[in-house]
Amino acid sequence: MTWLAIDSSQNYGSVALMRDGVLIFESFFQISVTHSETLMPQIDHALQFCKVPKHELTAIFLCHGPGSFTGLRIGMATAKGIAYGLKIPVISFNSLELTAVNLYGCGRYILSALDARMKEVYLAMYDQNLQVLLPPAVVKPEAFTVLITGELILTGSAALIISPLLTARGIDHHIALPHQSRMSAAGMFALYALDPQPLEFDLHILAEMEPLYLRESTAQIKRLQNK
Repeated sequence: MTWLAIDSSQNYGSVALMRDGVLIFESFFQISVTHSETLMPQIDHALQFCKVPKHELTAIFLCHGPGSFTGLRIGMATAKGIAYGLKIPVISFNSLELTAVNLYGCGRYILSALDARMKEVYLAMYDQNLQVLLPPAVVKPEAFTVLITGELILTGSAALIISPLLTARGIDHHIALPHQSRMSAAGMFALYALDPQPLEFDLHILAEMEPLYLRESTAQIKRLQNK
């Protein structure tokens, strides 16, 4: 089995390949142009570098958001196009659990926080085994409240935004190291291993799959504010 993982949910991207349970390729790239110009070349490079013909792919793993609306749409369209052509399944995960998986088994609660722009953050909280304690949500940082009785580790691009608020409320926490806060497409292979599901192509499921936005786009919000 050869699996392809794609993350284009943020202002950076990641692509990974796994063959028969072994990670054989992973790339991480900051972008100064759009994912539409970088994602397919990265996927093609991964396949060529590892000498994997596209028809050998048996499943696609996709980060479906929340995150950049444009990046999410490009990632979703790319995954669907490949999956439809090869008749293989797409298994999707959200960006907050993809951030949290880096800290699996850390012995603390895990608070994932991603910068959502527009003075908002995407948040979700998990226990050390990635069981959901607080499902993904978008909030104003100052409006965020959390009641916990144990230590917490904070991870993600908005960690430095949330940390002072936790400190002010006397919540014991520390910030994850930089490499623990970086989302990686390969992390989806770990998420799947923790919660496996049938890998079966289903055209209806593929057609109905949509990005997880959690809110209106920035352009829509600005239009509403200007009315």
